[in-house]
Amino acid sequence: MSKINKAERSAAENRRLAVYKPLINKGKINYNFGKNYDSWFSDRFNLREHFIELNKFIKFVINRKAVKGYIDNSTGFLYMDWEFTHFDMNIIKSNFKYLVRLNNFCKSNNIKLYILITPQKSDIYVPDNKLYKIKDNNHNKFLSFISDINNKNELKVIYPYNELKAESKNNFVFFKTEHHWTDDGAFTGYKELMKEIKKDFPQVKVLTQDDYTYFYDEKIRGGFDRRFRYGTTCNSIHIPKYFHKKYHNVNYRYYKHKQSKNLRRKTIIKSPRRKKIFYYSDGTDLKVIMLGTSQNENLGEFIPFSFKNTIRMRLVEGKVKLKYIKYYKKEILDYKPDIIIYCIPYVEIKYQYNLFSKE
Repeated sequence: MSKINKAERSAAENRRLAVYKPLINKGKINYNFGKNYDSWFSDRFNLREHFIELNKFIKFVINRKAVKGYIDNSTGFLYMDWEFTHFDMNIIKSNFKYLVRLNNFCKSNNIKLYILITPQKSDIYVPDNKLYKIKDNNHNKFLSFISDINNKNELKVIYPYNELKAESKNNFVFFKTEHHWTDDGAFTGYKELMKEIKKDFPQVKVLTQDDYTYFYDEKIRGGFDRRFRYGTTCNSIHIPKYFHKKYHNVNYRYYKHKQSKNLRRKTIIKSPRRKKIFYYSDGTDLKVIMLGTSQNENLGEFIPFSFKNTIRMRLVEGKVKLKYIKYYKKEILDYKPDIIIYCIPYVEIKYQYNLFSKE
């Protein structure tokens, strides 16, 4: 009945669980056996993880205001309010100055910078005749701006809007209940990114779908910890987990590299910074940094298999919010990468002024 959990760590709490300490060990009496046993059982009793999730959900409902959101009943897609944001071009131009500054920094240190911007899910899945009722559509101006930027060779910006729009007719490129792109969406972005990288590094290894096997799941994997969940949008607009099933009537396709067992991975969390280190002996002999927000996580199924050495640096949570110079400058310069891939969603453009903030 107790079904004691034998895991070493709790994924829900991100900590090591108490270890069983016997009453008598190597002939010596453990006088703290009662306290030790209580800690061990409290950490491992049956259904404990479910109670933790329930407790978190109750606290979430009590303490946090719901984010304004939208439910498209015709498709079952959920959206948070900010997913319909389109910025005034003055805001975009002002913040792109910091991306130019980042590019200049990279050039001065012999690093190639590639900026990958993911579109809003609403731009892919909500028809234009519905969009205008919800937001001011400045998207066409943004497309023209990106085209001008690339033509001037000021920056190398990859914005795979058209490619994702085309792929969405065959596969889900964004999750229905989360703002992250799916593995199919990330692979579409990866292919467009690698087209540009290959122009500068012809020797680079570009993956194809033949390099992968696939599995399917209704749940969503989009976060740093790679756990499967029901989607952050459900939580943000306060749809209880017990009703999530209504919006999960599809199986998303997940990619697994055929040589994934040969990819060495290491996760380092030193609050408030988080990063992952990858080594793949069959990859192209280049050093790469994946810099940016959570949209990088599903790219992690592809980029580390193209290069021998890859570091994923997270730039989003709390006080780390895109503050690249303050938290990662020295580490990047010490690592001496050949390439930096800076991946952010469209909505993060307005925060680029933080890149060089030291506050």
